[in-house]
Amino acid sequence: MSDALTATIAGWLDEAVQAIRRIDAASVARAAEILLTTRQSGGTIFVAGNGGSAATASHLALDLQKAGRASTGRGTAALSIADSMGLVTAWANDTSFDRVFAEQLEVLGKAGDALVVISVSGSSPNLLALIGAARDIGIQSVGLLGRTGGKACALVDLAVLVQSDDYGWVESAHVVLHHILTYAVRASVLAVGEGVAP
Repeated sequence: MSDALTATIAGWLDEAVQAIRRIDAASVARAAEILLTTRQSGGTIFVAGNGGSAATASHLALDLQKAGRASTGRGTAALSIADSMGLVTAWANDTSFDRVFAEQLEVLGKAGDALVVISVSGSSPNLLALIGAARDIGIQSVGLLGRTGGKACALVDLAVLVQSDDYGWVESAHVVLHHILTYAVRASVLAVGEGVAP
């Protein structure tokens, strides 16, 4: 392996670390508290994103549901509304792509649920419409956002920012954050003596 490639990779790793270190830990803790409160009250945690962030949304919902299930059977209700190609394309075809998430939340969501939107730009019209729908229903929203948060930053109840202009570092940091949130839910299940299902 060439010294130049090694140096380039080392630089990339350093930039990734710096992006993660700029995240405000207190805002991550508040996000975890919102998810825990939702779980404890029996609400559902909805997650959404576009592109790579849709994949992260799916992964977060998967981990919350699987890792947050107690050995007693009590689980964490979590659902990615970016997962169903049928629903996304149906709503896009019959309304517009801007409404593909909001329409689903209006059907499935209720007051006391929580929403996590994942976005590098924070300005995707379909996510902005989703945040508006959540507000109308009485659903608390958390934004895992990049850069300065875009338009979503002022609309969500809580924004967690990854302050980097590089899509790769922001998306990678969002995966780190999704694991932190999952661990927080799992730790809470263990702390109250519920145990965690295998």
